Amino acid sequence: MASDSQSDNTTDRYPPLAGVRVVDVTSASGEMAGRVLADLGAEVIKVEPPDGAEARRLPPFDADGASLFWRSLGTGKRSVELEVASPAFARLLSSADVLLESFDAPEADHLGLAPDVISARYETLVHVSITPFGRDGPKSAYTSSDLISQAAGGLLGMQGDVDRPHVPLPFNQAEAHAGAQAAADTVIALCHRQSTGAGQHLDVSIQTAVVWTLMNATGFPPATGRNPPASGEFRSNPPAPRPGRVRVRVPKIVPCVDGTVLCGLQLPGIGERTLHNMSLWLAEEDDLPSTLEGITWHGWIGRVASGELVPELVSQAMDAVVAKFASLTQAEIQKVATARKFLVAPIYGAADLLADPQLIDRGFWQKIDGLCFAGPFARLSETPLAPLCPAPALGADDGLLNRERPRQRRTAIPTNSELTNGATAKADQPFAGLKVADFAWVGVGPMISKALADHGATVVHVESSTRPDVLRTLPPFLDDERGANRSHFQANFNTSKLAMTLDMSTPAGRQVGRRLADWADVVVESFTPGTMARLGLDYETLSENRDDLVMLSTCMRGQTGPERGYTGFGGQGAALAGLFATTGWPDREPCGPWGAYTDFVTPRYGVAALAAAVLHRKLTGRGQYIDLSQIEASIRFQEPYLLAHQATGHPVAPMGTDSDRALVQGVYATRVADRFVAIAAETEAQRQALLDTIGTEIGAESDAGTHEAIARWCGEQEGAAIEAQLQGRGVPSHEVNWPSDLYRDPQLAFRGFFHRLQHAEMGEMSFDGPVTLFSATPPRLTAAACLGADNNKVMSELLGYSDAQIVALAEVLV
Repeated sequence: MASDSQSDNTTDRYPPLAGVRVVDVTSASGEMAGRVLADLGAEVIKVEPPDGAEARRLPPFDADGASLFWRSLGTGKRSVELEVASPAFARLLSSADVLLESFDAPEADHLGLAPDVISARYETLVHVSITPFGRDGPKSAYTSSDLISQAAGGLLGMQGDVDRPHVPLPFNQAEAHAGAQAAADTVIALCHRQSTGAGQHLDVSIQTAVVWTLMNATGFPPATGRNPPASGEFRSNPPAPRPGRVRVRVPKIVPCVDGTVLCGLQLPGIGERTLHNMSLWLAEEDDLPSTLEGITWHGWIGRVASGELVPELVSQAMDAVVAKFASLTQAEIQKVATARKFLVAPIYGAADLLADPQLIDRGFWQKIDGLCFAGPFARLSETPLAPLCPAPALGADDGLLNRERPRQRRTAIPTNSELTNGATAKADQPFAGLKVADFAWVGVGPMISKALADHGATVVHVESSTRPDVLRTLPPFLDDERGANRSHFQANFNTSKLAMTLDMSTPAGRQVGRRLADWADVVVESFTPGTMARLGLDYETLSENRDDLVMLSTCMRGQTGPERGYTGFGGQGAALAGLFATTGWPDREPCGPWGAYTDFVTPRYGVAALAAAVLHRKLTGRGQYIDLSQIEASIRFQEPYLLAHQATGHPVAPMGTDSDRALVQGVYATRVADRFVAIAAETEAQRQALLDTIGTEIGAESDAGTHEAIARWCGEQEGAAIEAQLQGRGVPSHEVNWPSDLYRDPQLAFRGFFHRLQHAEMGEMSFDGPVTLFSATPPRLTAAACLGADNNKVMSELLGYSDAQIVALAEVLV
């Protein structure tokens, strides 16, 4: 399985961040940031105390007791043994471009790492703080853990079976999100630094990183005045169907010969098309009941609601699909799903991932010391990611402390002195002047281009009134009234962009699309592989006379391989990436993550890769092509546990509310219906404080008895009171936030997370703000535009069409 995907590097092809020096003094919560920057080619120097970094002592472990968490997150880094308060550390920092740290504010201040101190001493340094709630604010001193971050950010409250407490995502997903986001934002800050010579401070909150995993859930309170269906007040008491609505049970997890598959038949549009295509397939296979012959299933959800289609027939169709899948293997189902565009995916476990033919064909797995590691999270044609190298031993690179930093390769960012002497710092946006043609729809692509737009780029989002971005058709809608310009979901993902409608099914429309692409410095697209080539807008065509063009293509499985044509959303992505199978209770089938989960992993990697390519373009004038697979990027979020499976042979199984880091952890019901509180004691001191608070002595209870005692204590109180008592004793805890709670959360309010924007049709509404606070260049969000609102501006001001030409092209500007 070893990959040679990086073996074609030449001396002229360096990773995009070659020459960048990063000093990393993070705890485990920030290790992902350094790993991503190392993958992008930065020299990441892990500064460790004499007993080593925290990550070296964290599970999972191999048979010899070595940390596989460190082997994964330490990959590509260098290690020096050094005290942060020493003069040697100050000398090292003076040679750095980036500082990564995760100290709380008092400790950072004590160590001389307060942002104002750092900025005064190192004017060109990008200083990144990664903390559970941010450096400042009413909850900045909270004791936390990954479970607590998931509770505070609202993700925990969206997951689990209704007859049991909420279950978190495993594998410390909150920390992974924050680390990957910190890396992406670091590269954005480096782009600004390259232009201006100015460093700045980035304040990354794990809580806000989690909020950005909620998909459309945060839109329900401002758009409809309530929480999403099956959550919050509706978790165990769903509302009655609206008049004219008929409930039809739709299978989600379906058994097959060797496992299970995830079906998306309940989704409007593509899910309805899937049922129709499945019926055609079943007819060809002679497995379609005669009572269903000739029925068209397009739009079946609305047709059932209107009474045009009998619910019993829908149930028969669903039963026929379930029966058919029971006779097939996961591989057989995946093959037909790829060929026929079914919204279906096998629910893969660790062993399935390692044997996945698509990943093997793309040379994804790379061996280090006998274990298969995840390969590149993105494929960059001009600046491939750095080849993997093993995590270093403690102090393996101490020699760096006694050497001058060498002059870097030609792709290096200029040194601090060159920047200070050669540029005047100014508070411009990192991507000011950058032009982006955004042909991407739904989640990943639009979120990537949104990051460019919010940071100053001119981004033109292209869709058509006949084939609008799918998000315009999905709730929540303002006041529950459907409309192309009433979806909070779509508006939340497309802030700060220009909106253009263009019918590219015609030669004239494709000609305009080509002109837009030629105008752009960056093109982003998320179509099924081959679509852009059919439109004459593939990278090979667009870059023929332009070696400065940067283009990013994102899809589920990547641009090559036997399953390149597979289509799906982030729910299917979570199944194929192995994350669905591990979320839930060990004694039940998995419930999987909330929403289109990989849609919220992939953009963080996509922004990092694209910003690095833009930085490389600034330095060299050369563009490149980026192939971003949702599955491959998302596998990184569970890599330590895939290594553990290989090292020990144990399956990677759901853990319910347990954690391999915690001594005591759980999610407990309070005395208020559907209200829960998350508690996690990860040290002996925290465990003692927890048991003292609830009046239980250590040793007096078994593990089960301890949980029962905590449950009794929590069941007599409200969540906010429990949170206050335990946080007062230094015990990680937080009430499980509903989406509506986030708008009242004092920490989010302190950070100004939600932005009030004036939308042309929906009026003033709240939208999700940035995860990271940039001290010098805060993102500037403007409301998403209505469908086609900027056609004239784009055509005349950006593309140079005359008024007469615009009138002549009116039929394609729809």
